[in-house]
Amino acid sequence: MSKDVLRREFKKQRGQVPKDQRASWDRAITEHFHKLPQLVEARNVMIYLSFGWEIATWPIVEWLQAEGKEVYVPVVQSKPKALIPRLYTRREDLSPQVYGILEPGPEAPTARPEELDVIVVPGLVFSPEGYRIGYGGGYYDRFLPTTQGLSVGLVYSSFIRDITPEPWDQAVDLLLTEEGVLSRK
Repeated sequence: MSKDVLRREFKKQRGQVPKDQRASWDRAITEHFHKLPQLVEARNVMIYLSFGWEIATWPIVEWLQAEGKEVYVPVVQSKPKALIPRLYTRREDLSPQVYGILEPGPEAPTARPEELDVIVVPGLVFSPEGYRIGYGGGYYDRFLPTTQGLSVGLVYSSFIRDITPEPWDQAVDLLLTEEGVLSRK
């Protein structure tokens, strides 16, 4: 089955998870995130800003800021295809961009990939080995090799599936579910 077919199927399945169940799982994921020992020394964290039925990252963003971390969000650059980590300051400074995703403007400071200590990676599903099916742009597969930061995939445990990675796919360092941390290393 092609990744596009799988992507459509997983989107459908994810959309069928009841809202109250997602909220409960999201709270548990947030609590487990707070306990990651790698965050103690981390200074710069890149995290996606969730929307729709994605795992809620807004509480994590607020917590990171309260902990004094620099929070960067991935901004999609179409030519050449790349993710640019831009500093997040507050929700009011964001505007909707590609796919309606909120992003800081071009005036926001950026970080070089090697300056990031932790990178939170979205995905529809992840394999037990940390490979993912994302949204189809390949942005994280190009970005992750440029950084030494810890990559963390947020995923509901029921969306950890056996998937066959392509040669260019990049695995995350650990998976964080509502049940806790699953390290692949």
